[in-house]
Amino acid sequence: MDTKEKEIIHKVARLYNKYGIKSITMDDVAHELGISKKTLYEHFSDKQHLVSAVVDQEVTFNDLRLKKHKKESENALQELLKIFRVHLQMLRDYNPSLEFDLKKYYPDIYAKLKRIKREKIRENTLKNLIKGKQEGLYREELNEEIITKLTILRIESLSETDLFSPEEIYSHDFSKEMFLYHLHGILTRKGAEYLNQNIEQLILTK
Repeated sequence: MDTKEKEIIHKVARLYNKYGIKSITMDDVAHELGISKKTLYEHFSDKQHLVSAVVDQEVTFNDLRLKKHKKESENALQELLKIFRVHLQMLRDYNPSLEFDLKKYYPDIYAKLKRIKREKIRENTLKNLIKGKQEGLYREELNEEIITKLTILRIESLSETDLFSPEEIYSHDFSKEMFLYHLHGILTRKGAEYLNQNIEQLILTK
């Protein structure tokens, strides 16, 4: 991918996030980027190609960000706290219509994204649970395979339920309670003490 394509993808991602995917045409993209449609089509054959590239770039970016937090974390619990703060930052800018448009108008891309997300959640959750047990922060007797699958189930089922409104699901309070619910089910006394000492990390003020 060349520099021009990266620039286009970055700007288009912001447009999609602000207005949704369906409402942004290739004409809109060319106009907003100040380029001709011919130039745009030289890089992306059609809108599906562009949408797919935006999704792929987002997956890559999130993966790099997770790896960075893992590398910079002193233990498994701090790693989760850092990831939670990233989650809160993403919620601030998240547009629910993005997922709706992707699911309705680009089902193949949506299915691919869902599969990748599930694989990433499974891989990262499993590794984190094993690491936390080794560090004495998570309960030694917990079954990491079951907890990992429950985590995936909990996340994926949120988009299907009518028990909560979208506003509730994407709120700070909801995310915090769900995160604490998970933590208190896996932490040892040592882990709980570490959490209490770092509880302010669950609040994002800026």
